[in-house]
Amino acid sequence: MKRLIATAALAGLVASPAFAQSYQYNPAEGPYLGAGIGHASLDNEGLSWLDRNGFNTDDSDTGYKLFAGYQFNPNFAVEASYVDLGDFSASGAEGSDSVNLELGIDGFTAALVGKLPIQNGFSVHGKLGMIAWDADIDGNATVDGTYYRETAGEDGTDPFYGIGAEYEIDQVMMRAEYERYDISDSGEDFEVDLFSASLGYRF
Repeated sequence: MKRLIATAALAGLVASPAFAQSYQYNPAEGPYLGAGIGHASLDNEGLSWLDRNGFNTDDSDTGYKLFAGYQFNPNFAVEASYVDLGDFSASGAEGSDSVNLELGIDGFTAALVGKLPIQNGFSVHGKLGMIAWDADIDGNATVDGTYYRETAGEDGTDPFYGIGAEYEIDQVMMRAEYERYDISDSGEDFEVDLFSASLGYRF
């Protein structure tokens, strides 16, 4: 038994440096994780109509995202993310009547990423994928002294695309990106633009 334990211990000591040496970080491939924050803005005809008719509208908010990906070679990666595109609102009043609306959008994405390395850790990329989105609508109104309240949830799957630039140093990724989410529901279009800055880590 003692010989077996000694043999196992010796094998472990020999194998550990070999295993450590067998894995080497490769900037051209491997997994990565990151998070970003930015400015989201909504373009929607319904919201624009309310704005033109005297409502107070807020068509921009802070957006957030968490992402994970795998790079197969210097030019190709796949990436998944959770993105919160913020809350957008409209409100108005005339006399004793008032209306308030709020729309929040978030979702999960999957995308193909094409990269073009430039030099010294700097690269540019393009992104094309799909977002499985979820939208929550909260509205209330007071009309002729009567209060109304309605909440609704919608979901769907639509395309998105983006472009960006990335700089990597010591496995730390720094990104600047523009992404467009083309969301459509019941014949109405909601185009959300997200400008973001991200930090990530490549393994």
